Amino acid sequence: MKKTFLLIPLLTATATASPDFEINLNAHLDVAMGAASIDEDILAAHAHDPNDEFTLQGLEMSLSASYGEYLAGFVAYNVFTDLENQLDGELEEAFLKLQNLPGGFELRGGRFLNRVTSQNNQHLHSWYFVDANLITSRFLGDEGLISDSGEISYILPFEHSSLITVAFGNALAHEHDHGHDEDEDHDEHEDHDEHEDEHIEGEEALASDDILTMRWKGIYYHTDFQSYTYGASFLTGDNGFNERTNLYGADLTYLWRENGLEAGGKHFRATGELAYRDFDYKSADGDLKGSADEWGVHTGVGWGFKEDWELGARYGYLQGVGGAIEGLPERHRTSLALTRAVTVNDYLSGHARLQYNNDWLEGYGNENSIWLQFQIDFGKGGEVR
Repeated sequence: MKKTFLLIPLLTATATASPDFEINLNAHLDVAMGAASIDEDILAAHAHDPNDEFTLQGLEMSLSASYGEYLAGFVAYNVFTDLENQLDGELEEAFLKLQNLPGGFELRGGRFLNRVTSQNNQHLHSWYFVDANLITSRFLGDEGLISDSGEISYILPFEHSSLITVAFGNALAHEHDHGHDEDEDHDEHEDHDEHEDEHIEGEEALASDDILTMRWKGIYYHTDFQSYTYGASFLTGDNGFNERTNLYGADLTYLWRENGLEAGGKHFRATGELAYRDFDYKSADGDLKGSADEWGVHTGVGWGFKEDWELGARYGYLQGVGGAIEGLPERHRTSLALTRAVTVNDYLSGHARLQYNNDWLEGYGNENSIWLQFQIDFGKGGEVR
């Protein structure tokens, strides 16, 4: 324990080795405690969702570095208890970036959270709710889409901020046990009619290789007090069936701030997001094959009714895929959250968040859960994205 506290000053420091070279070290600790009307891990969809009465959602440690005007880099490692409630750790991001290039271009290469959908490239500490939205975990994986890729971005010549990003690479292969049954082996001498009762695992619908992602994101300031953040996403890649998966998405966020561009004051935020996925599938022996699709919706509001206080509400929906596909059930989730932010100084801050979820999950019905989350942030921010 003493060693942990000795590390805190190192993680919260900003070091400058030369006028052109700067390093920022940050750490974020998220823990959640609570209870559900069924086993908590059944309701957990994302690897960082609460999955037990006490969950280490993440100890995120990161380093941002820049040299001069054009070169930057970022490394992030996360320690957490996974969906099987086992202590796990992963190098989430490690990339170099060339920025401020002529013509409005940026280049990035290495491992990163892809810019696709509204939440995927946001780290745990920046989420507005205790758990991930349903679109992220269902369509991109239980840790989101982390890939080893190359990426090019183009800053559009608009008066407001607008960026188009294209990336190509392979998803990080997670070596986690997701608890799925390994009982799908079939005797090669089965009668052909029996194949009608076969099922295949829906998790294999996730894109894993030769993944192309595209996202257009912009922020338009209608006034100093009102802004609109818009986004459109596309993904295509080879899935676990050695077939193709495609994802299409669009999102819009409205934000009102009482003090405009100045810090503090009340605020109101409203978000809407729609995602659609289609994929081809086939069994290992090729006797069971076809195509499937699914819609997902995410909506949320946040009302900063008082300095450092926010009341949030959220609704998520997944259409589900039936038939021969297992593990992709229909799902609804409604959430209410109350967050109290605390700032001690420029290097130490955090929040406490109380959240209630009502889930309707196909095969289970209505289930309830309540969570209390504590987050502690060390460092001055400034992550390279």
